[in-house]
Amino acid sequence: MLVTGVGQGFGRAIALGWGRAGFDVVCADRDVDLASKTAAEVEDAGGQAIPIQIDVSVPLDVNLAFSKVDELYGRLDGIVHVATRSSLADALTVADSEFRELVDDTLMSTHIVLRTAGRRLQQGFVVVVGPSLQSTTPHNAMIRGGLEQMVLGFDARLDALDVNLVLPSRNASDPRHDAALVDTALFVANLEGGAVHGAALRVELPKPPSVTERLLPEIQAALDDRIRQDDLEAGFDASEPNDVASDDDDEFERENGDYESDPGPAVSRLASASAREWDPR
Repeated sequence: MLVTGVGQGFGRAIALGWGRAGFDVVCADRDVDLASKTAAEVEDAGGQAIPIQIDVSVPLDVNLAFSKVDELYGRLDGIVHVATRSSLADALTVADSEFRELVDDTLMSTHIVLRTAGRRLQQGFVVVVGPSLQSTTPHNAMIRGGLEQMVLGFDARLDALDVNLVLPSRNASDPRHDAALVDTALFVANLEGGAVHGAALRVELPKPPSVTERLLPEIQAALDDRIRQDDLEAGFDASEPNDVASDDDDEFERENGDYESDPGPAVSRLASASAREWDPR
């Protein structure tokens, strides 16, 4: 299975999650060092992974990636293409160069991946992870709308492939708090085919941890007057359950389970919540 954009964010979370689920993961990224780092993390978690360098906006790179996978594994079951780039610029001031890069990294790259998959895969899936719903600027909304129509069009055209789009509610945080998106991608990537296709699924993600929750306890104490120095000396750890900084994590675990060992019930909820999003063949 090929995952693009694995160097950080949703791509990294998906590579790690799918490695734990038993997939052989081809970790692709423009930055080969980041791809190698994620591949090593997948291996450390018990999965199998190899890194490759690829610019998904360049057709030759995408073709070479498919050929590399065929050489190593004999076939490619499917692709998760992460096309989450968005622009923070105002619609009236966004530079032409920034807009062109935005289109290349999302719409153009997705078209290249889908076109190549349609030509080279006998059967399988393509899951496109689009930009988050967090930004409502016209150019970001245009990208999401274009991706949705592209997925619908390719899915209708490619009988052998199940093509779906996943749109997260917010930008990427960390694998634990982004677990629902990983679950969704696994849910729609049915290797037997036909279960889900042509869907555009909106995934509601939990609130990510605050900046202070990621700091060492000593630094947290300096920033938060609720944590006393004598608590630290007694072994207080703000990262443990029931401590001040972990309320969001506790709530997330109650609702979704511990992602490290149990990805939680997000998949079963998606099956009913998104049933109206597609028509089975």
